[in-house]
Amino acid sequence: MDKLKLTYPVKLADGRTVAELTLRRPKVRDLKHAARYSDKTEEQETALLAALCGLTPEDMDELDLADYRKLQDAFRGMLDSGG
Repeated sequence: MDKLKLTYPVKLADGRTVAELTLRRPKVRDLKHAARYSDKTEEQETALLAALCGLTPEDMDELDLADYRKLQDAFRGMLDSGG
């Protein structure tokens, strides 16, 4: 699992403020679930990353774009490095 410190902490729908995300390694089932979530690629990615961080897609929508890009980079790095 990778930890990602947010530059801009986010307040979630349940009232919690999150300053750090934990990104777990994806499984095939995560990809399948994201594909069922929407037929739009960007919504599938948001759903996948949300699941890997233990959040909802709606929570992900509240992330600052700079933090979302860091999350995307961490995800891609995880897949590229195998670690």
